Amino acid sequence: MDFFSPELIGAIMIGCMLFAIFIGFPISFTLIFLGLVFGYWGFGKLVFYLMTLQFNMIMTESTLVAVPLFIFMGILMESAGLMERLFNSVQLMLSKTRGALFYAVMFVSTIFAAATGIVGASVTILGIMAGKTMIRSGYDTRLSAGLICAGGTLGILIPPSIMLVVMGPVLEIPVTDLFAAAIIPGIMLASLYAGYTTLRCYLNPKLGPVLPASERPKNMGKVWYEFFMGLVPPAALVFFALGSILFGLATPTEGAGMGAFGSILTSCCL
Repeated sequence: MDFFSPELIGAIMIGCMLFAIFIGFPISFTLIFLGLVFGYWGFGKLVFYLMTLQFNMIMTESTLVAVPLFIFMGILMESAGLMERLFNSVQLMLSKTRGALFYAVMFVSTIFAAATGIVGASVTILGIMAGKTMIRSGYDTRLSAGLICAGGTLGILIPPSIMLVVMGPVLEIPVTDLFAAAIIPGIMLASLYAGYTTLRCYLNPKLGPVLPASERPKNMGKVWYEFFMGLVPPAALVFFALGSILFGLATPTEGAGMGAFGSILTSCCL
């Protein structure tokens, strides 16, 4: 096999990338370093000119302005405490159901994936907020941790996903088309997670026991109030910001700007 064949270079690069990621090296620096080293191996000095040209082309995309705006919107939504209110209300509404906390985690993950578009913050907050409650309620630790991590990853798929905003200019595909195409797969993935926990809890009720009588709500009116107060603000933001993009009323950048402005008003009112 030719030492400079594309097949050999690609195979070695993928192996090095996986090795670096598995040992915990930052993904961003890994990709940059491997791109330069293996690009120079395959193309010589031409790789530096290609990198500069590609960097300039991508940075001129106005769509990328939506990335910090969507992140800003998500941070404000989480800082307003809406995730905690929604999680607590859902678990109390399903207090007599097996695996109620699993459903609460998945429901909150789906709603805030559509409101934030990011992963790390949702996983961290759910781990702190739901992890202790699950352990205290006797839920299986491995299944609980797996569901929290899986639910947090919905942020890279369900619009407004930051990953889709970045991929659009790179793949030369309209971001609105990516958003429209990712909605149904994202909901299907969340449904599969919920269905998996339902099956596991049906086969082994010890994995997700019913909440103790002492933790069940005594005033359902208050529970419903907390549910709507935690659900309506992020749902309204998603509808106006994402809906305006999908229906062609605004560009992704304009929709992100309106979402960020709405999140400021929401956080101030709440």
